[in-house]
Amino acid sequence: MRDMNTMKIRVAEPADYGEIYTLQRAAFVDEARLYGTPDVPSLNDTIEEFRDRLSTCYSWVATDDNRMVGAVSLRFSGVPEVERLMVAPDRRGEGIGSQLLNVLELAAIQAGHETLQLIVGDLAVDNQLIYEHLGWQRTSTFDLAGFEGIVLHSMTKKLAVLK
Repeated sequence: MRDMNTMKIRVAEPADYGEIYTLQRAAFVDEARLYGTPDVPSLNDTIEEFRDRLSTCYSWVATDDNRMVGAVSLRFSGVPEVERLMVAPDRRGEGIGSQLLNVLELAAIQAGHETLQLIVGDLAVDNQLIYEHLGWQRTSTFDLAGFEGIVLHSMTKKLAVLK
């Protein structure tokens, strides 16, 4: 196990976007394999679409000795939505994703929100189990428009409200 004391989580900056884009492409290859197609949204973003999306979100990155090992975004619109939680494939299982979610949850609480939502793929059973372990609950299931055969689940989490 790596020394987690060297890992840091910080707010993402526009200068990070290229590296986050590269991380996203590496992190979501396994999802494409699950579905048997490279035609998944996280792998089809152009860099321009990716930059536009990040510029409208709050994002954090996890770094370890100057290497980006994880990232996540939060979109505040209605119920805040977790977008594209990603961890470098060789660093999965170390709690990086959970730590990123903790930072994101605290930001949502500080902004006065009581609930978060996220979307997870139907075939990403391991991810669903992790989210459920962290207190997330499935609230609905739907087909991903424009992507035949991809079924998604919406999950929500009630947050501890600061008083």
